[in-house]
Amino acid sequence: MAIGEQRCYRAGMIAGEEPPISILIVEDADDTREMYAEFFISQGFEVHTARDGLEALALAKERRPSLVLLDVALPKLDGLSVLRKMRADKKLADTPVLTISAFSGSEYSKGAEQSGATRVLSKPCLPDEVMGKRKK
Repeated sequence: MAIGEQRCYRAGMIAGEEPPISILIVEDADDTREMYAEFFISQGFEVHTARDGLEALALAKERRPSLVLLDVALPKLDGLSVLRKMRADKKLADTPVLTISAFSGSEYSKGAEQSGATRVLSKPCLPDEVMGKRKK
């Protein structure tokens, strides 16, 4: 997939079913992004992916996801800046955002919480752990 290319996945639906919950996965590491995407697709979610902060903001505005899984260390625009811009946008302000990063410790957690993160997760974090945090 070329840099900047958007990708949308949707699990099969039965006629008359409610549309699936949409998740925007923002992760610059291809393997990690694909791991999360495959997991959430298998759980019946509609999945959109982005590789950098600018692509993430554009997709969030266009798709209005139900949930964002946001890496903090991103090219073009870091995750906390993305989060602050989402919180400043009336249409995105209430979107749940789970930040995920290899950074750990109270400074990272405090910065993510001050920026408006719904939950703060540390890598490595498997997709089923993310599901558990989403449900809390």
